[in-house]
Amino acid sequence: MGYLVAAFPKQENAQQVQRDLMTGGYKEADCALYTCKEVIAEAGRNLEEHRGFFSRLSWSDEAVRIHLDTAEQGATFLLIYAPGDTDAERAMNVIRRGPFEFVHRYHRFTIEELK
Repeated sequence: MGYLVAAFPKQENAQQVQRDLMTGGYKEADCALYTCKEVIAEAGRNLEEHRGFFSRLSWSDEAVRIHLDTAEQGATFLLIYAPGDTDAERAMNVIRRGPFEFVHRYHRFTIEELK
């Protein structure tokens, strides 16, 4: 809850967004960078642990599969703390400056795709 997961085609794109967010006041812990290898390992583990009937129906598993597929193509990810609408829009203003694959915003019971 309160996080954006943003995927970038190149590590340099993610690093630039991270630098820009930190220039704007974010701490590194609030805009953590994850390599494709880290996301592949975590997403694979997550999907293995949640194999039940209900998990197959959820959007969260679909989102994790999207993360995994994108990571397998070499994407780099940022996990950005954005608890409110203003925070999310502020982060999106920075993300939109360059190329990105997708941004998922995690709410309490839903995942929203931002553009």
